[in-house]
Amino acid sequence: MPTPLPFRVCLILPLVLMALGACSTQIELRTAAQQEQFAREAASQGDWERAMRNYAAAAENAELGHGDAAWQARLHYQAGRAASAACRDDAAAFHFRQAIALAKKPDALTDLESLPVGKPCGVRQ
Repeated sequence: MPTPLPFRVCLILPLVLMALGACSTQIELRTAAQQEQFAREAASQGDWERAMRNYAAAAENAELGHGDAAWQARLHYQAGRAASAACRDDAAAFHFRQAIALAKKPDALTDLESLPVGKPCGVRQ
């Protein structure tokens, strides 16, 4: 006796959804890495607003892609540094708080104290 169509769909649909979820996770992680590179380039050119936006977007994609907490913490830390250099104190405080919270997670093997300290607002590097 053949299996009814709705029952077969119920068996196959979860497998298809898992495969699509795995693909989207990899895409988000690749996008995060690319955005991190864009942020580094912007920071090297002194474009702190663009660096902040790219680091923040990278952190968001790393979170969506379930990247490790240490990487997410570093991205937020760098976004905070860029925001501080761009004189965006509200954004800097937000990203530094996020970085500290992520660094406290048990799976985050990062030492934020070893990362470089940014320049005060308005000082060019």
